[in-house]
Amino acid sequence: MDFRHRIKVSAMAAVCFAVAGMPSQAASDVGSFYRGKTMTMYIGVSAGGGYDAYARMVVRHITRFIPGNPRMVAKNYTGASGMRMLNSLYNVFKQDGTNLAHIGRNLIAEPLFGNKAAKFDGSKIKWLGSANQEYSMCTFWFKHNIKTVEDMISQPLIMGGISIGSTIDIHTRLVNNLLGGQMRLVTGYPGGADINFAMERGEVQGRCAWSWSSINATGGAWLRDKKISMVLQFGMKQHPDLKHVPLIRDLVKNKRDAQALDVHLSAQLYGRPFGMGPGVPDDRFKVMRKAFWSTMTDEKFLADTKKRRLIIDPAPGEEVERLVKMVYAFPPDVIARAKEIGTSSARTKVSKAVVPVFTYTGKITKIKRGGRRVSWKGGGKKGKLKVSGRRTKITVGGKKAKRKNLKVGMACSFKVKGASSALNIDCK
Repeated sequence: MDFRHRIKVSAMAAVCFAVAGMPSQAASDVGSFYRGKTMTMYIGVSAGGGYDAYARMVVRHITRFIPGNPRMVAKNYTGASGMRMLNSLYNVFKQDGTNLAHIGRNLIAEPLFGNKAAKFDGSKIKWLGSANQEYSMCTFWFKHNIKTVEDMISQPLIMGGISIGSTIDIHTRLVNNLLGGQMRLVTGYPGGADINFAMERGEVQGRCAWSWSSINATGGAWLRDKKISMVLQFGMKQHPDLKHVPLIRDLVKNKRDAQALDVHLSAQLYGRPFGMGPGVPDDRFKVMRKAFWSTMTDEKFLADTKKRRLIIDPAPGEEVERLVKMVYAFPPDVIARAKEIGTSSARTKVSKAVVPVFTYTGKITKIKRGGRRVSWKGGGKKGKLKVSGRRTKITVGGKKAKRKNLKVGMACSFKVKGASSALNIDCK
């Protein structure tokens, strides 16, 4: 396969896939299993970013297409840029069909690079499909006047990162190792939303691997108000709406380096993948794969995603599975060079991010998901908080309380780590 061609699902294939069903008795048995169950959609990064937005959108709609109409909840299960979650999906979580995940596309090839922390085989994951093909950008805060690739590679800019295996960190290293950049990497932020917050506060000047879909979904106001500049594009070809943004593949002239770069860029094609553990029974997996595709082509789902500015360009599970297996079949010498250009810090000065803690005062304006998400406003500022049942200390009227005790209109003090993680909420 030439990865430079965009994935297209033929109309006939899509129709055949949509109408293909399980035998009636098998579907009935699966429905009996799922009836009354609570399923979990795991998200390996913090709330507020693109992965979180796509996963929660799928959760809102997919249960309508699962026999037995189970309940489904979303859970941010962070650690090592999603590696903790993927390892758990593969090895720890129940393999009964009640657990699924939105998987970081950058993690899938990590076992090929010899990453001992990657305790999975991407070719054996049961892939449900992908919500979108991705195009990622190196993006900078407007105050730094970084407009061109030359501006980006000619000075030691400070870039935000998450961890050595994250797409954000990898793409930063690719710029340095392939284009001669001098970018410094401050890594260890919990997620993309925290890096964006750091950009706004001036702690870092930019970030790489911000997906065009995420920019539209979570950074639309910044784009409209010209708060960010997109300087370099990562993908097998340019996005049709972003012809003015140079493509890294066009700038890499060495053939061996271009092939190694394709190992990384191929992940853009299966961009927003969803999957289940390898031990999930086939009948339940097939039902879930069909439910995922039904969701991707559902009018209500598409109307909801349009309203929330989430771009949908789906690929069925069979296509994602084929792509992943092709990546796992790359020659060893190409994989070795891909590992080198994606992980070597010979040209990249790396330091640990210190995620700041802030205290705000204001009133609660909105509560969602039983207090797991709290919006506040006060003192000319506003925010949305992720409230943990274990890690967030809550008091109301000086007494220890739970999330369910929080009410709209309460005057509170909010102690927040980074962009949105609530450490303490103290309400009168």
